Amino acid sequence: MNAKRLVFLLLIYQYKLLTEVEALEVPKHMISGVKKLTNICLKETGATEDLFKDARTTGKLPNNQNLKCFLHCVLDKIGLMDEDNIVHLDNLIEIMPPDFVPIIEQLHTACGTQSGADGCETAFLTVECYIKTNPYISKILFVTFGE
Repeated sequence: MNAKRLVFLLLIYQYKLLTEVEALEVPKHMISGVKKLTNICLKETGATEDLFKDARTTGKLPNNQNLKCFLHCVLDKIGLMDEDNIVHLDNLIEIMPPDFVPIIEQLHTACGTQSGADGCETAFLTVECYIKTNPYISKILFVTFGE
């Protein structure tokens, strides 16, 4: 499965978990790839599901190093962050449904890459900018990872 398809599936999976929409049936084989990525990044960074529960409740990213590195891990592994810690959100345009294109363009234009001291902080600041620019993004990110 290519990285861009995985990003799309990650968004669908997270949306399904957040909204608890039963009508949205995501095939189990697709969900398993997203779960694997999530679990890999949780293990690599020491982030916990509780960090996401807190974020979901408050609507804000907690200033936590493990969460920052989790975001970096995911962006890196799906090919949206390069070795120079530049975020390439515009890479999603070609694989996302047309309804998402204006949102992606808005985030890309408004935020670009928010430079931090390292890749973890850069990922965190960039995602934080996305949330400030379009609060809907928090509905996609702030989910619990278990079903």
